[in-house]
Amino acid sequence: MEIIEEANIEQQSYNGDEMVEIEPVAAAQSHEQGGASNHRQHNETVGFPSGNLAVELPEDVPPVIMSKEEPPGILPRNQRYIQQHPFTTESPRLLETRSQPSIPVFAPFCTLEDFLQAEIFDRSEASIDVINTQLKLVQQIQGETSRITLKSAVDLRETLDRAIMFDEDRFHRREVVVNVHGQDYAYTLHFRNIVPAIRDLLADSNLTDDFVFDPQRHFIQRDDGLGNDRVYEEYFQCDDFWDLRTSIGSALGTEAYPLPIFIYSDETQLTNFGNNTIWSVYFWLGNLPHRVRASFGRGGATMLAYLPKGHHPNGMRNEDLSLFRSKLFHQCFQIMLAPLLTASRFGDRFRMGDGSVKTLVPVISVKLGDYPELCRMTGVISKDCVAACPAGMLPTRYFHRTGVICPPRDHELEEAAIDKALGLMNGNEIPSVESLGIRAVRNAFNPFTNHYFAGYRTVGADGLHWVKQGVFGRVWFHKLLKELTPSLKKQMDYCFKNLPRYPGLSHFAQGVTSLGWRSGSDHTAISRTLVPILECILPSKMSCRDKILRLFRLLSECMTLMSFSMHTDSTLALLQDVLENMANCETPVADQWGVNLKTPKHHFMHSHLIESIKAKGPVCNTDTGIGEARHPESKHAYARTNHHPDTVKDQMIRHVVHREVIRKIRARIDQQASETPLLTPLNDPVQAPDLGCHVAFGSPDRLQTLYDLLKGISVVHKLGFWELKEGIKRYLKQYAPSLRLTETESSDDDEPADIWEFRATNYKKADIEYVSLENFHPQRDIIRVNPNWRRQGPRYDYILINRDHQSVSCVQVLALFKVLIRHSVIPIVLVRPVKVRPRSVRHGFYSCTPTDGIVFVPPGSIIRSAYVQSHTISKENKLFINDAVDSDMFLRLKYTRLVSY
Repeated sequence: MEIIEEANIEQQSYNGDEMVEIEPVAAAQSHEQGGASNHRQHNETVGFPSGNLAVELPEDVPPVIMSKEEPPGILPRNQRYIQQHPFTTESPRLLETRSQPSIPVFAPFCTLEDFLQAEIFDRSEASIDVINTQLKLVQQIQGETSRITLKSAVDLRETLDRAIMFDEDRFHRREVVVNVHGQDYAYTLHFRNIVPAIRDLLADSNLTDDFVFDPQRHFIQRDDGLGNDRVYEEYFQCDDFWDLRTSIGSALGTEAYPLPIFIYSDETQLTNFGNNTIWSVYFWLGNLPHRVRASFGRGGATMLAYLPKGHHPNGMRNEDLSLFRSKLFHQCFQIMLAPLLTASRFGDRFRMGDGSVKTLVPVISVKLGDYPELCRMTGVISKDCVAACPAGMLPTRYFHRTGVICPPRDHELEEAAIDKALGLMNGNEIPSVESLGIRAVRNAFNPFTNHYFAGYRTVGADGLHWVKQGVFGRVWFHKLLKELTPSLKKQMDYCFKNLPRYPGLSHFAQGVTSLGWRSGSDHTAISRTLVPILECILPSKMSCRDKILRLFRLLSECMTLMSFSMHTDSTLALLQDVLENMANCETPVADQWGVNLKTPKHHFMHSHLIESIKAKGPVCNTDTGIGEARHPESKHAYARTNHHPDTVKDQMIRHVVHREVIRKIRARIDQQASETPLLTPLNDPVQAPDLGCHVAFGSPDRLQTLYDLLKGISVVHKLGFWELKEGIKRYLKQYAPSLRLTETESSDDDEPADIWEFRATNYKKADIEYVSLENFHPQRDIIRVNPNWRRQGPRYDYILINRDHQSVSCVQVLALFKVLIRHSVIPIVLVRPVKVRPRSVRHGFYSCTPTDGIVFVPPGSIIRSAYVQSHTISKENKLFINDAVDSDMFLRLKYTRLVSY
């Protein structure tokens, strides 16, 4: 083992009379509506000074330009150009508002403490017994002096009921009668009036600054500097919102704005056993940014209804069951959406949170759901019909073809076909509903989309069911497990059990082959780490081995690109290349394994994924995961009921409404707290401390001499302490020249020289803050350097460091410590370099082997953490640098030269 000479990395020198300063992170520049202002930076162009810090614009170049014209030419690097819609107008006029009576923000609770106690009960899902016990204990301890006036669970429930007594936004019950072949079937629909619910959101002053009603097109300079890229980040920055504004403004005037509504419907299991299910419907407003819609606060998912389940009625034939359920589904939505009928055609006036009034046109612009739900919403007869795509008319027999254009559905023609099937229209030129692949049921959504927006455009990309749970999880990975022998499965489980821990990756302590259920996040974690494992376990003579490795690598790249929260024309071109290469790889493997590629999810991924991103933004805007995240709330509400089938929905709705009341009061309290600092909620969340620099050491050991510190690091025992001392002296001479060390040198390794008497502290972790190349937002990593992490053995993480402005290296961190020298604190990182081999054409990863040398590097040279997998079933000391672990790592290693240290 040897000490390698330190690289000449640009780093700030240290003054002898002050603490060490590490270059702070340059925050991504902000722009209107929460987007990023700079663009993806590549090392070969600008480098990553002090470890991936944002590059500032010159002072004479504005970071954001807004205009109604297209970009005049190639934009300066780091500048964002926002093209406004031609119909963009001035701010709406303010109305005279009546003075409201002064009431406490925590009303109808008597005191703020009452509300805070109720909020705690809601967050902890407290039962009636727990609530009564807690309130009784408070009264016993504090007596009449208590600021908590609630006496019992009944008192709490009555207080919350008072908040909704005079609220228009209440739930209703309506009987729905479905006629099939002359026989009526009655069900009960629980729903709320959608118009007051929308008005309540629009009038929320906390959301006023988040609403966007004028579309924008964002542009940045292309990565190669030869042109501009369009940015696709929020729904209101993409094509659908732009086209909605154009069609509505042309028909109703420029003062009319689109109000896109996202509808989500899904049936979920309420218990782990049995058949207790609930069919929930939620909605969102597309004028809000994704971060608000994905939250659990105001502006997040709003409960719209609990649909009747429509189980098999007695005496109904099996062939009529699907028609019956489709009729029930659309009759329920006709009732729920009826209040929007006039507004969706001519617009309506809505008061905003700042007192202004806007003319808004509600449009059902996005339908969220898995494939069966999308088929119900669009009226398509699932995968066995002639044309099973909810968005287009491509025949099902061509779903395996990836280069064929899927023609859009003609909803006027479909309406005529339905009229013909119902006996309301005749004509040989009108096709039958069977030939169009639809049911003879009047679609409840068409009146709210087809005036200004084609109905086929309401289907968005669903990454969870299309790819994670679909093409990858239930097709390719499922088939792979069937093809593996028991011995290979055992090896695969062993590899997954021994994978190094990493933030954001699921750890499979029992392996993956025997899991009865794998979630979307499980499939994501498997896809990111599977290919290096397959490279290790698959026999070298296995048929189509290289194609299999290449296919799963491309699937991993597709899932990584699909998870981007911001896309540009360049990333979409990259995604298109991945899909085309995947189409070439999957055919021979499918023939070998007998995989059917004529499936809707395969067709969706290859034919509609990219067009959905251009129209509606990244997949996170239309993914059903945002709706499925609400299922636990329904399960918690069900657990707090008496489970009686006649009243269980009413009880669940009461819990839902009570929770909404608490969220509204919390929003009012937070708003007043921001305006009046004297009112500070007791349970205000603690903000994470600012790192102040892009690397911060943590978890310190006791203060000791530098000699004792290095003596306790097992990896340096093979080195002579003379070499270690010389390495540290060279480091200090390069990065702290102002110290002018003049220690006497000793040739005896066991006799510490003067430098060994300096006081030092060892650290077991480091927080790294860097700017992500995906969306330019600050991100944080944690690396561990621990000889016995959580009593599970040694853990020494890997990092990427800067070599120069054109390349990076991967190294393993062996020690983090700070040395106190003459009132200055010098941070030092001890690392072991690895020898990097070129990226493999077969499996697409960089492989590497550890070296025997060690290097002292400054913390400022660290870019971010790296995920390195080992060849766990072989004695070969071979490692894989995994660039599929997240989107930033994927882009960083794709556009940056990775070299050996």
